[in-house]
Amino acid sequence: MDTGRFPVISRGDVRAAVLYMAVVVVLYLSGVANQPLLSGVFEATPWPPVVSLVLMLTGALCTLFRSSRPELLLVVVVPVSLLELLGGHQVSAYVLLVEGLWAPVARGNARSAGSATVAGVVVGAVMGVTMVVSWGDTVALGTAVVVGAMIIVVTVFTPLAWGWEVRHHKVAQEAAEELARTEHELAGERAAREVESDRLRIAQDLHDVVAGHLTAVSLHTSLALDLDEPAARARSLETARDSAEAALGDLRDVIGVLAGPGPTAGRQAASMGPTLNWEIFRQRLGEEAVVETDPQVDDPAIVATSVRSVLLHICSEAVTNAVRHGTSPRSLRVVVHSGRVELDCRNRCLSPAQTGPAQSTTLGLRTMDNRARALGGEVVAGTCGERPDTWMVQARLPLHTTGHGVP
Repeated sequence: MDTGRFPVISRGDVRAAVLYMAVVVVLYLSGVANQPLLSGVFEATPWPPVVSLVLMLTGALCTLFRSSRPELLLVVVVPVSLLELLGGHQVSAYVLLVEGLWAPVARGNARSAGSATVAGVVVGAVMGVTMVVSWGDTVALGTAVVVGAMIIVVTVFTPLAWGWEVRHHKVAQEAAEELARTEHELAGERAAREVESDRLRIAQDLHDVVAGHLTAVSLHTSLALDLDEPAARARSLETARDSAEAALGDLRDVIGVLAGPGPTAGRQAASMGPTLNWEIFRQRLGEEAVVETDPQVDDPAIVATSVRSVLLHICSEAVTNAVRHGTSPRSLRVVVHSGRVELDCRNRCLSPAQTGPAQSTTLGLRTMDNRARALGGEVVAGTCGERPDTWMVQARLPLHTTGHGVP
């Protein structure tokens, strides 16, 4: 682990350092020599060959840190190599100079890469000026310029250009990997949102359909207990039975779709057509309720089927709330007016003594609002301004929608 105090040295770095040290020793023992760039200034080498060997081995040893601390090569290897080129005979100085300029650019941070580039320009300029001055009388100016430029390009600017190319490829690869990770995370988030959306739609359908049926069962069974007339009691029990059977049918349909194969079961369950119709709403509200429905609502040429389905769901929730949390007189009116279909459901509020423990209708109100907004409509629920004892639910929906569910 790199703690910041002791840099990590990989096996590849060890192999590279050993290879550079072997090259230095082999070239030293072979007798292959290089003419110092300052040979025209000094008649003899400023230091003995053993000093050159020590300098080159020091530079080769520093390549152990070519991956973990590439800036060390810029600080040690480049000056040592340049010093040897100016006054020594070791050809290995060219090899180490290439590594000393390449590693900080290719493997260092942005600051190291910029510093290595500036250092390379300075080294090239020093080498060029030294060659021209040192070779002034012994080599023709044109030859000195051409040969010096070739040496500088190969040993200085080529490793710099190569290092920047490697660096750019590395940056592009990291950007591509980061983009892939981001896309993977977004895909996971989209999948999670789709699952949550399916769960919400299923909960809405179950709440709209089953809750309404069960409310009707509870209402009519309670009513049957209070009725003395056998015929009226039988009608109430029959209505309760029909509501219970409808609830069981809807539950079987939803469970059947959810238990079926395929990842789209949730969407299919959410889009299935529950057993909702105006007659069921009339039964739930009771015989004394006023129910008026415009025949145009059931005409697909006037009101789109998708709009009618949403309207039935909203109406189911409004009727359920009117039965569960309200009392007579109750009313339901559905009309087509001014290019819209409008729903108005009202009931008298129960007195505090009749309401009992508070029951939350937040899910139902939110469900109605979400369904209406999805079509570009609106739902308003609350007490009537002129009659504070009356609760009102009003919905306004467009007659038609586009293929995406937006009018």
